[in-house]
Amino acid sequence: MKSILVIADIPHNPLAENEESTLTRAQMQRIVGARNVIVTVDGGPATGTVNDFDINNAIWEGRIGGTMLN
Repeated sequence: MKSILVIADIPHNPLAENEESTLTRAQMQRIVGARNVIVTVDGGPATGTVNDFDINNAIWEGRIGGTMLN
C-alpha cells in the first residue's frame, strides 16, 4: 500500500513488516493539524479564530458560502 500520510516528527521503522502503523497516545497528542486563521463575521468589528480545515470542509459541504482558504 502506498503511504498517504507522513509525519516527519515521528520516526519510521524501516524494519517493520508492514507500512501501516498504530500511533500511541503520546504520538497522537504530538500531531497538530491544519492552521488557525483570523476571521470576521459579516464585516463586523469583532474577529475570531477558526481552523482552516474545518472552514474548507464546511464550504465544500455547502454549509457556508465563500471561497476555499489557501
